[in-house]
Amino acid sequence: MSLNIFDKGENNVIDIDVRDQQNQAGKIYINGSNNYVRIGRGCVSDKDMHIVIESNCRFDVGEDVRLSMANIYIGPGSALSIGDRTGFTGLVHLNLIEAKTIEIGTNCSIASGVWMTTSDFHSVVGLDTGARLNPAKPVRVGHHVWIANQATLLKGSVIGDNAIVGAHAVVTGIVPPHCVAAGNPARIVRENVTWRSDLI
Repeated sequence: MSLNIFDKGENNVIDIDVRDQQNQAGKIYINGSNNYVRIGRGCVSDKDMHIVIESNCRFDVGEDVRLSMANIYIGPGSALSIGDRTGFTGLVHLNLIEAKTIEIGTNCSIASGVWMTTSDFHSVVGLDTGARLNPAKPVRVGHHVWIANQATLLKGSVIGDNAIVGAHAVVTGIVPPHCVAAGNPARIVRENVTWRSDLI
């Protein structure tokens, strides 16, 4: 089994080592043109991984990343970066639209059922002005962040280094470094912490 890439556009740069492509699985659909797609050495993915990339996008994955069953949509003009040694567990949804970015740092652990999105997908409009009240915003996840099962990071979320986002939390703003955020909406429930992948 190998990674299947369907390039339907023009002027797309695809930087994936052919040796690694044989050790990965899933599908990447490049529907548009002028994209940059890089998956670093040592990455792994599941047969159910499904990625759709439109035009003028950037999809940049570092080394030794576990994409697992990622379900990713990168809309026109949007950019996704995932740092080295970050791992997804199971099905993780990333939705990038309205030409915004999602940045995920190095050494992160992102559990099954996590959602990240740069947009509400609909406009909330003020009746008095007719102006949109909910513009799209980027999402940033720092280094060594643990995001637990079924958590949601909405547009504008910023997660600091070494932070923890609890299961089923809904983040709409900033989680400072070395903090635990939990609940809906997420709030800080503990400070001055870090985390380890092993049980001590």
